[in-house]
Amino acid sequence: MDIKRLTHFIALAEEGRFAAAADRVHLSQAAFSRSIQALEERLGVRLVDRNPEGISLTATGTAVLERARELVFDSDCLARDVKLMKSGDVGELAIGAAPIPTATLLPGLLVRMQHERPQVAIKLRLGNLLQLMPLLEAQQLDFCFGDPRLIAPSERIAMTRVGKIHGGLFCRKDHPMARRRKLDAPALRQYGVGLFTTGPELLAPIARGLGFASVAAFPVKLLCDDVALLAHTAARSDLIVVLPDGMREAAASGLRRLDWEGARAHFADVHAIWLAGRTLSAAGKYAIEAAKGVGL
Repeated sequence: MDIKRLTHFIALAEEGRFAAAADRVHLSQAAFSRSIQALEERLGVRLVDRNPEGISLTATGTAVLERARELVFDSDCLARDVKLMKSGDVGELAIGAAPIPTATLLPGLLVRMQHERPQVAIKLRLGNLLQLMPLLEAQQLDFCFGDPRLIAPSERIAMTRVGKIHGGLFCRKDHPMARRRKLDAPALRQYGVGLFTTGPELLAPIARGLGFASVAAFPVKLLCDDVALLAHTAARSDLIVVLPDGMREAAASGLRRLDWEGARAHFADVHAIWLAGRTLSAAGKYAIEAAKGVGL
């Protein structure tokens, strides 16, 4: 259905005369008359009766007018929504996030999106990156935040760096280890370590930095995708946990950062990851750029 011709018909019905309606839509009277005639031929019905005083709607014309107004309104809304989508001001985003960016990146990003893009509906899927990648490949997610070192290199994947996240080992403030100046392997074996689910590529430098010859020798007692739960557990037990710096839950729980210089050299390198060849929406591009400015 030609929306422009429906707009002409609405103008004619509201103005009541061809000349006034043609002037309203900035057409010559002859061109306007051809437009109405073409609409009637397209529908196969007479919409208006012509008379010296102007026009009157036929019974069919009255019914068509109501539907025409609905269609033109919907068309205007669609055009407006597309314009907003192009600017990133409206739309829907499905975002996946691994544990570390969930704890450090998302709090600031979500607040910023609510302030600056409140009409964008966001759906979050949280989990380790290996769990999120099948959802990305099935196009159930627009993009993921995570460390690409945890997944195999692939030409199907595009990415951009968001920022590096540093961290270290934490324990409760009255933990026996909190009074020691340096960590050592025997103490870690005694109390055990809790950390986010990760792969050997990220875990190996952590283990080496703490004096363990291999990942297998590293005394992991708790693997957890919920970094806030790690902080909660450490605050109420003797467990020593690997956490990102600046994590709000760690500060709120009164955890103390232990002296471990190697921690800042080997932590998370967060990227936004999406399917190569798939065009990101304007809202998606905005969210990724906003994530870079959160301050990792």
